Amino acid sequence: MPGLASDAILAAERAVARLILIRHAESVANAERRFTHGPHEPLTRRGREHALETGRRLVGRYDPVALYASPFVRALETARLLGAALGLEPRIAPDLREQDFGELRGRSYADYSNDPSAQGLGRWTHRPPGGETLEEVALRAGKALDDIAAAHLGQEVLVVSHGAVMAALRGFALGRFDEAPVGTSNASGYLLVRRSERYEGPFPLDLDELVSS
Repeated sequence: MPGLASDAILAAERAVARLILIRHAESVANAERRFTHGPHEPLTRRGREHALETGRRLVGRYDPVALYASPFVRALETARLLGAALGLEPRIAPDLREQDFGELRGRSYADYSNDPSAQGLGRWTHRPPGGETLEEVALRAGKALDDIAAAHLGQEVLVVSHGAVMAALRGFALGRFDEAPVGTSNASGYLLVRRSERYEGPFPLDLDELVSS
């Protein structure tokens, strides 16, 4: 009987994927409080330092076997810095790219935050001219997350994306879009657990400094 119980526990663990989701560190556009002109804008010096620190804090707390990232420069640069601490090379997941903000590219965040139709619950369905809605981001990025989870049952993986993607994936994981999207700070994130075709979480990450005994 003890052996059967152990086998059942092991089988349950193998059916679970743990997904550590991290938003990219501070980009040049973030620092200037505007939307990026496109996928090629890099991190700031402060962003690179923050990404390195986040990577160091992940070591010893988490044990990812793989690292996935959006193809956009700011996310891929963050992933490489995290991966340097964890001994992992990023794999590109195209559908983790940031929301397409259309005609808002390069413009101030204020141009969006001052639009009442893009606030609160309206954020999910608001479409910037020439862009995509946050619900559409949730569907494409959610499918990418499902595929990553399915490929890593019984393992832990790290996933680096963007602010809007992180908000969209919260809604996707909860299976509901009836609450205002929740933001994530640069180089921070949350944990999702994929179990039996559903997600649990999001759970906060423990990234506090380790205390030596």
